[in-house]
Amino acid sequence: MRKRVRDLMIELLPTIWEGVKYAKGAQPEQASLILGDCYDAVNSISNNLESGLTEERFAFYRDILIPLKDTLEALDDSLLSGRPASEIPKNIKNYLAVLKKELLNESEVKIEIVFMPYKSSMWDSFESIWLAAQADERCNAIVMPIPYYDRNPDHSLGEFHYEGEQYPDYVPVVHYKDYDVSARMPDVIYIHNPYDDTNFITTVDPQYYSLELKKFTPMLVYVPYFISGAYLNTQTFAQKHIASCIEHVDKIIAQSSAHKKMYVESGIAENKILALGSPKLDFIVNKNKDNVEIPTDWVQKLDGKKVIVLNSSIGALLNDPNYLIKLKRRISTMLSYQELALIWRPHPLLESAITSMKPEWHDNYKEIVHIVENCGHAIIDYSASTMPATIVSDGMISDMSSWARQYIATGKPVLMLNGRSKLRRERICLFDHFSCYFVYDGFSIEEYCELVIKGTDYQKEARMNDLKKSVLNNDGSCGEKINERIIRLLG
Repeated sequence: MRKRVRDLMIELLPTIWEGVKYAKGAQPEQASLILGDCYDAVNSISNNLESGLTEERFAFYRDILIPLKDTLEALDDSLLSGRPASEIPKNIKNYLAVLKKELLNESEVKIEIVFMPYKSSMWDSFESIWLAAQADERCNAIVMPIPYYDRNPDHSLGEFHYEGEQYPDYVPVVHYKDYDVSARMPDVIYIHNPYDDTNFITTVDPQYYSLELKKFTPMLVYVPYFISGAYLNTQTFAQKHIASCIEHVDKIIAQSSAHKKMYVESGIAENKILALGSPKLDFIVNKNKDNVEIPTDWVQKLDGKKVIVLNSSIGALLNDPNYLIKLKRRISTMLSYQELALIWRPHPLLESAITSMKPEWHDNYKEIVHIVENCGHAIIDYSASTMPATIVSDGMISDMSSWARQYIATGKPVLMLNGRSKLRRERICLFDHFSCYFVYDGFSIEEYCELVIKGTDYQKEARMNDLKKSVLNNDGSCGEKINERIIRLLG
C-alpha cells in the first residue's frame, strides 16, 4: 500500500469522528444522513486496505472495521428510535483510535521514491541513495531517467536524448512514458539537475522542471551532481549553486556543514538544507575491480602499462581561448610515453558545448579526437560511467571538476591543470584539493608522467586528510543516511 493512500485514510478518521459528534445533536433524519456518510467513509477505507494489503493483513483490519461499521449502524438505529446511545459514540471513538494506531505502524505501507536522473553519467550522484532505498522494506524505489534536449546556438530546443538504456544491468529502469507522475504522486522525488530552463547547453524536458514536479510530491529533493570545490566568496558560490530549482525543492543535500553555511549565507533557509555528505564519494568508496565491468576493448591497450586518465571538463573550455591548443599539446606529451596508456574522458557535454557555444572550434576538436582514436595505447572514454576509468587508472590529470574531487577518494595522485596550491589561503575551501599537484606550481606534465610510472606520491597522506575534513560521511554511508533522514522527515 502506498504511504500517500495510508495518510489520506488517517486524515479521514477525524472527519468520521466529527460526523459522529454532529449526529448526536442533530435531528434523527439529518443524523442518519451524516452517519451514512461516515459508514461510506469506513467502507472506502476498507476497500483501500483490501486492495493495498496482503490477505493476511487485511483480515487483521477486517476485525476492526466490521465492528466499527456495526457500531455506526447501532448509533443510527438508536438515534432514529430515540433510544439512549451514550456509550455507542465512545465505542466508535475507541475503534477509530485503534485503527489510526495500526495504520501508523502498518509494515506493508510503502513509500514510493522516484529517482529522476537525466544523463546516465551522473547516476553516481544517486546510486547509493537508491541502493539504500531499494534495500529498505519501507520503500518502493523507482529509477526513471528523464529525457533532455541539447540547446541550439539560439537557445531553442535541439536534439532529443533519452539515456534509459545506458544504466547498469543491476539498475531496473522504468520508462518515463510508463510512469505518470501526476497520477502516482510519489512520496519522494530526487533530482540532480538544478537548472530547469536556465542551462544554455542542455535542458531536461520542461515537464520535469522543478516547479512542475513539486506539484506532484510532498518531498522534492535536490542532490547536486557535482562535489563543491573552492570559492573566492559567497557570490561566486551562489553563481554556481543558487539555480532555479532551489526555490521549489523541499530539501537540498549539502556535502558538509561549511557547504550548508554557504547556502544559508546565499539566502537559502537553513531548514531546507541537510548536511549529509555526497553520494558521489560513496560511489568511489564502495566500488572495486571485482564489481566494475571494464570494457573488453580496453584490455589490450592498457595491458602492462601505467594508466593516466585525462579529464576534460567544460569550465576551462569556456574560459580559455587557447583551450584546444593546450589540450592537443598535453595529449601529445602523454602519448610520447610508451610505458603509459592514456584514457581521455571528455565531459559528456563537451562536444555539445563546442557545437552550441564555439562552433568555429569544432573541426579542431575532431582532429584531436582522430589523433587519440588512432593511437595504439590511448582510449577515448565515452561510457556512461566514470567508474571503469577511475578503477583501471593509476592517476589523473584534470582541470577543476567534480570528478577530480571524487577521484581523490581513490588515494591516487591528481595533477591539476588550473589553480595553485597557495590559493588555499585565498579561497573558501568547501573541498580542499590543494594537496594535489599543480601545473601552475611548476609541476609539469612530464614530471607527473614520471611520478606515475615510478609509483611515487609524496602528497598522498595530506590529500587524504584534507578529503576527510571536506565531506561528511565519507566512509561510504552517505546514501543510507540520506534515505533514512528523508523518510523520517516524511513522518
